[in-house]
Amino acid sequence: MAGLPAHLVAARAEASAQRPRNQPCPRCQADTLVARTADRVAAVDVRADPHPIDPNHPPAGRLLWCLIQHEHLPARIRWHDRWHAKSCTHTVLADHVCPPRPVQGVLL
Repeated sequence: MAGLPAHLVAARAEASAQRPRNQPCPRCQADTLVARTADRVAAVDVRADPHPIDPNHPPAGRLLWCLIQHEHLPARIRWHDRWHAKSCTHTVLADHVCPPRPVQGVLL
């Protein structure tokens, strides 16, 4: 039995990479959502905290992402830019930042 054509395999792999999925952070082991943006020019791999934030009071210095969910389409992540933010009704997430590691005291 022959496998799927290469273009179908590539299309399925791309679609599965765009679906947000839970995955622990490799550095701090915190729960995160991981997905790839569906951009035609430059796709971005996103690691975001799974807890929604208030878009009116975003955390300083962090990128914001919209978790877009429709009942008939798979979920996806989109950048929360200034043009999209004006009419956004989606769940807003912030990119993941690992908590600071404790600094070891002076040994000598």
